Amino acid sequence: MDLESYWQENKNFVLSVAGGAMVFLILFLVLDSSYGSEVRSARARVSRERGKLAQSFFSQSDLSRAAEENESLLRASDELAGNAGFVPRPGFRLDPGGTSPSNQYFGRVDRVQRELSLLAGRARCVLPDGLGLEALKTNDQEVISRHLEALDLLDRVLRRAIAAGVDRVARVEVTLDSGLNSRSGLGRIERTRLILRMMADPPAIADFLLRTQSSKDGALLVDSYDARVSPGRVEEVTLDLVLLVVRLHETVTGNED
Repeated sequence: MDLESYWQENKNFVLSVAGGAMVFLILFLVLDSSYGSEVRSARARVSRERGKLAQSFFSQSDLSRAAEENESLLRASDELAGNAGFVPRPGFRLDPGGTSPSNQYFGRVDRVQRELSLLAGRARCVLPDGLGLEALKTNDQEVISRHLEALDLLDRVLRRAIAAGVDRVARVEVTLDSGLNSRSGLGRIERTRLILRMMADPPAIADFLLRTQSSKDGALLVDSYDARVSPGRVEEVTLDLVLLVVRLHETVTGNED
């Protein structure tokens, strides 16, 4: 088939294809003239940014310095955690080789009560009967160990109150962290609260608060306090104080199904 015969038979098709190609070429030229420079510029920017990403922004000395700073922060974090966590004295920790946990607790309560009663009597400080502690009715070792820690804190704070000249301790209450026996479990920080109310003249209350933060005897962790003039006794201050026994946990604990 020669070219003339092909043209005669397919000229409509050829013209359609040629017309479409012409339209495409015209559109390409229009778009290139309008947006081509922007597209090329964008491609160039992308290429430059890829080149930057392929380069290292930090030298080996930068990485070494960052590692040293990270190690320093970890040490500081461990130190802060150690300062925040309550460390009970040996006599206020359960002895695995001793008598039952409940017997160890009641024995320590009896000893602390006798010692504090003697000190309070000499200083004319009135303490609540039985130090205001509720009788434990459990053999749960975890619960007893936390009450022993609270007793340790109570012993420390009452000795300071007596030394400061506090006249009367009217309330003592221990509340364990609500997460201890809940399904949600304990968080990163476990808090046992020791709640106290005491009365004294303003200088004694001020002295006592200073003693709670003594670096010599060990600062106590104060959650909150409220000091106000006692009703009907303008020379006396009533202090409501909440102290904390803090335990830090590496992971959140909870009851499993």
